[in-house]
Amino acid sequence: MNYSETLIDHFRNPRNAGMMREPDGVGEDTFDGCGDLARFYLRVVDGRVVDVRFQTYGCGPTIAASSAGSELATGRPVADLVAVSEQDVTAAVDGLPDERLHAAQVVAGALRAAARDYLSRRSAPSGSEVRQHA
Repeated sequence: MNYSETLIDHFRNPRNAGMMREPDGVGEDTFDGCGDLARFYLRVVDGRVVDVRFQTYGCGPTIAASSAGSELATGRPVADLVAVSEQDVTAAVDGLPDERLHAAQVVAGALRAAARDYLSRRSAPSGSEVRQHA
């Protein structure tokens, strides 16, 4: 399999990996075919993504696609992420072999889920948060 230099660089030097405390939005997606999982955390200011973190369990291309996806999301309006596509993620790593396209599917799905989570939190009536009592 031939991978692009961009993909290899993101795999060897992943950007924005790790958890985020108190994110504004969280989303994840999985690929049942191999068990790959990607989870994204978003920090949003004035409707734009200012910080992204990811945790990914999976093959090298899925890890690389998560890193590239985190860069793709940074600075964008959250509303744009609701429509992020597998093609957007594939382009961000300069292509994926057909047998690894699931990497872009998982990452795009997780980014869309994080954006939807943020937007649903923003549209929830105030005071509707679930509170735990001691």
